[in-house]
Amino acid sequence: MVKLLNKKIDDLFQAIHESSEYQEYVSICKVIDSSDEIQQLVNEIKRLQQKSVKLEAKKDDSYKEVDKVIEEKVFQLNSIPLYQEYIRRMNQLNDILAESTFQIEKYINDKI
Repeated sequence: MVKLLNKKIDDLFQAIHESSEYQEYVSICKVIDSSDEIQQLVNEIKRLQQKSVKLEAKKDDSYKEVDKVIEEKVFQLNSIPLYQEYIRRMNQLNDILAESTFQIEKYINDKI
């Protein structure tokens, strides 16, 4: 029984990996990873977020200024069409995964 269940789970993962949504997501991830502009912005946002957290932990109100810069950088990142497409495809894939999880849970609950 466990082997059959594992086989069905493997089949589900294989179907997801072969889906056009997953393939498009993987494709755009490669493009995003090779974009210096996007990578620099993402790294800068991460660095600023770390700085902000440290400042806030020290009760230093200057974290508010850092947060404003973060907002500007996030706006700049979200303004890049390629990044917008990446977010769209990521959300699309997440929706598929969430629906798959829901259907599995529903199936199990119906059988119990």
